[in-house]
Amino acid sequence: MNRERRQFYSTFLLLILAGSLTLAYIVLRPFVDILIIGVVLAALFRPVQRKIDALCGHRTTLAALITTGLIFSCLIIPVFLFLGALLAQGVQSVNALQAKLTTLDFNALFSHDAVAPYLSWVQEHLPFLDINKLALQANLLSLSKNAGQILLDSGTTVIGNVFVLTMNFIILIFVLFFLIRDGEAMLGYARYLLPLSTDQENRIFRQLDDVAKSVILGAFVIALAQGAAGGLGLFIVGVQPFFWGCMMGFASLIPVVGTAIIWLPVSIYLMLTGQWQWGLFLIGWGAVVVSSIDSIIRPILMQNRSKMSTFWVFLSIIGGIKFFGALGILYGPLVLGFAMVMLTLYGEDYRHVLEERNLIAAPNQEPPAPQA
Repeated sequence: MNRERRQFYSTFLLLILAGSLTLAYIVLRPFVDILIIGVVLAALFRPVQRKIDALCGHRTTLAALITTGLIFSCLIIPVFLFLGALLAQGVQSVNALQAKLTTLDFNALFSHDAVAPYLSWVQEHLPFLDINKLALQANLLSLSKNAGQILLDSGTTVIGNVFVLTMNFIILIFVLFFLIRDGEAMLGYARYLLPLSTDQENRIFRQLDDVAKSVILGAFVIALAQGAAGGLGLFIVGVQPFFWGCMMGFASLIPVVGTAIIWLPVSIYLMLTGQWQWGLFLIGWGAVVVSSIDSIIRPILMQNRSKMSTFWVFLSIIGGIKFFGALGILYGPLVLGFAMVMLTLYGEDYRHVLEERNLIAAPNQEPPAPQA
């Protein structure tokens, strides 16, 4: 009877816990994104906070206040100013592109002596591709109008939600302060509640920390560097550098092709319009300078970081954006990184069961070696 009462008590307690956590999630659901961003920023600036804490004589509240001020002044405000300038420049650039496409005579361009031999080769070897029936001008105009409408809608949404953005901004600063000051105590309590071994807890938290930092350092810093280098090349050849440089930075997240999505069409356009020198210069600049940044900076930033391949990072970012929106750039890799470390822990804890099953299924084969 005592055992039955204990089992009833445990079941009842777990049901109350599940209900309370559900209600807590409903209350905190509007702030989940802010909490996750705050956790990532607090983890990213943890080394800075520790140095400031030592300089302040281990007065944690003062150190947290100074660290929060640094994040506010060096990161959050520049990001807001950058996004505002990007939207404005984007609308101007798209309008200029539409005006250029409207006045551009594609028939005269295709009949140019420098272009005609290449078109003849295309028609000879790819007869199914009829350049004259592609309606390039109409399609490009439609594409540019859609892009301009997206930018206008984004700008209208941002301006229309100024109050909401301001409140979220204030809440983020508030959350950041307490996460920086009390983050280690919160993490310790989370470890206490988890029914896992210390090694398993360390591996899970380390994987999530590494994935978050690798996404920020490995993706955003490289995108910033490639966007800046690409913008400089565009400025040299006389193309609007800020907006298209930012687009080049976003394109750097795409494997294999990357920034070539931006600089290669611009180079082809320059050569088709008779600016051969600038077109060839931009091709060389994009292939040598911009593309080499990834291979130089990534190994430096990714030392001892997450071992997720570029393939999985790309798929997780695209899937995250599709499911979570813009914050999926961060959420996607976090979810996939957590799944990968849990699969590793599962494989280790149930290795004897998996090896026994594999030996029964294939008695003449050696069991696979455990993956690091």
